[in-house]
Amino acid sequence: MEIRRLHEGDERLAVRVIEQLKFRVRGIGGVSVHPAYMRRILADDRHLLVVACVDDNPVGYAFGYRLCRFDGCSSVMFIYEVEVVERHRRQGIGRALIEEMKTLAKEDGCYQMFLHTNRSNEAAMALYQSAGGEEGDADATAFWWKW
Repeated sequence: MEIRRLHEGDERLAVRVIEQLKFRVRGIGGVSVHPAYMRRILADDRHLLVVACVDDNPVGYAFGYRLCRFDGCSSVMFIYEVEVVERHRRQGIGRALIEEMKTLAKEDGCYQMFLHTNRSNEAAMALYQSAGGEEGDADATAFWWKW
């Protein structure tokens, strides 16, 4: 297994990852991502896309954003998404992706990393705990604005 961060120039692999792992896993059909869009995402150093490949085939990814703070303090890494193909789960790939995100976030000057998940998502809860994550305030919630 190889785990690596994708950069500008890796947009074709990034498109493959999104179309094969995100869209197929979630049953999203008829949607694609343009390589030029992915090039812009990968060129922005605030974005982290880390991919796990087995025999040159993508089997998992983690995507996050380095959130800058307006008060001049160190940035925070927000993991937006972690996905591993079902047949490759429970083999340490998800944990390795999170470990790589932690390493890259630290190198990038972030002082902490966080993500949101549902407590009912037992697999995700187990993964994040096994990767050293600590549950936040039990009273916390999320608010969404949609338009």
